[in-house]
Amino acid sequence: MMGEQVIDRASGFLEGAARIGYTARGLVYLVIGYFAFKAAYATGRTMDSKDAVRTVFGTTGGSILLLVLVAALVAFVVWRLLQAGFDLDHHGTGAKGLAVRAGLVGSAFSYGTLALFAALLLVGSRSEGGGFLDEALARTYAAGYGQIATYAIAALMTGVGAAHVAKGVTAGFEKYMQLPQDKRWMKTVFQAGLIARGLTFLLLAFLLVTGAASYAEGDKPGLATALDALAGWSYGWVYLAATGLGLAAFGLYALAQARYRRINTDLTG
Repeated sequence: MMGEQVIDRASGFLEGAARIGYTARGLVYLVIGYFAFKAAYATGRTMDSKDAVRTVFGTTGGSILLLVLVAALVAFVVWRLLQAGFDLDHHGTGAKGLAVRAGLVGSAFSYGTLALFAALLLVGSRSEGGGFLDEALARTYAAGYGQIATYAIAALMTGVGAAHVAKGVTAGFEKYMQLPQDKRWMKTVFQAGLIARGLTFLLLAFLLVTGAASYAEGDKPGLATALDALAGWSYGWVYLAATGLGLAAFGLYALAQARYRRINTDLTG
């Protein structure tokens, strides 16, 4: 097939693109984790991925770094779509495999939106518009299907969160990573990172279902919403600090993927 031939010929390029993309994701989560931890102990605020990009790359003199970030995120989106479409990690066509591949497509859309946001910053726009997805959500709520949409999004976030927690608890990432023997301590760090990210998804799903957060009237709750909710709990600074460290650990996990993950471009096995 033509697609398979293209992947085979571009295997070296695709591996490089995937590793660059994992690096970009890792850097973004390191920034998010740092500011969440900082917000727990000092005057500061939590942030989501867009805030992280704006803070670090959207400053004066950051245009070159922002351009690199856009390219890296686009590379990651391409890799995710190829992972899902050609099943490069061989998840299969069973219920579990299709769910994992659907999650990869969702990841591609998420980081594609972030790449678009970074590109808008690069050309001087500060638009918060999310394009097609935000417009679709707005129309859904306007048509009176907001509650159904909220529950559907919450269910999706619950699935993603549970998958991250399970992957962290079982260290399922070891199937795709080959850590050196002298760096086996990283395993615990990566497990903490995956569990922390999973728990933030589960918390956000809970906030949506209970009505504490809503997509109505242009509000688009995300990671920052979940972190702000943590900060508002009794002894919330403890939870927020721990989550910040966990999200930073997830950033380290993504950076380790850039170095140690097995990037498979062989469609035969």
